[in-house]
Amino acid sequence: MKKFLAAIALFTGGFGCIPQERPETLARYEDLDAALKTPDAVQYLNLYRQGRTALPEGLSQFPALVKLSLRDNPLESLPGDIGALSGLVWLDAGQCKLSALPEEFGRLTALRRLWLNDNALTNWPAALHGLSALEYLNLDRNGLNEVPDDVAALSSLRWLRLSGNAIKRLPDAMGGLTGLERLYVAGNQLEAVPDTLENLRKLTDIDLSENRLTALPESLARLSSLRHVDLQGNRLQSLPTDLSDWRGLKRLRLERNPLSQEERERVKKALPGCTVLF
Repeated sequence: MKKFLAAIALFTGGFGCIPQERPETLARYEDLDAALKTPDAVQYLNLYRQGRTALPEGLSQFPALVKLSLRDNPLESLPGDIGALSGLVWLDAGQCKLSALPEEFGRLTALRRLWLNDNALTNWPAALHGLSALEYLNLDRNGLNEVPDDVAALSSLRWLRLSGNAIKRLPDAMGGLTGLERLYVAGNQLEAVPDTLENLRKLTDIDLSENRLTALPESLARLSSLRHVDLQGNRLQSLPTDLSDWRGLKRLRLERNPLSQEERERVKKALPGCTVLF
């Protein structure tokens, strides 16, 4: 299993980039019928864009499966026996028109990378809370309007993407994701961010662009780990008073905010080593 995990481990790339994979060494199949003939040998099943409207019951027949791509199939739902894939560590179910996840999905306790972007999820799937090993979660461009307190159950999470939804607030429980390194919540309806984000001491990248923020908590500016901050397209007239802990920033984006010239000069003076974009 360690060899399989190493084969699909993901590097962290630039700001906002999708993780890149190491070269494949897994036994890969792209024909489901062929895979079902030798199920014990299948480690990577790639069903990308095959026009499938449903998956047959029988996924439990692949005991060695560690990687599964279902991307861009009009599935609308997933079979319950997907929960039997106890060794699955990588799952791409983006662009599948999913509006919910089966309860059994929460049994994928080995899962580390999960794409659910560009689906039809309007409620946060409760089954996600069982995924204690999850490190990367992409829920971009769904119809989510809230993030529940139970998000804190994703204790291994390092990278969370929630951009392009209709989220109005982030819960205080977000502060419990102490291993989080990258947080993307662009293009939502946020009017504020919780003080508890100060607890995310490993956070290097945060994207809060295209929201409705009128102010930032002073606590956010105490995150000395931050390297990239995107705040463009908000309603900010000023930044936190003390920016000394942001001296490690590499890039700060502030375009399309009603900042005065005086405030712009203050920010540039406070962050001499940072590329600040107005």
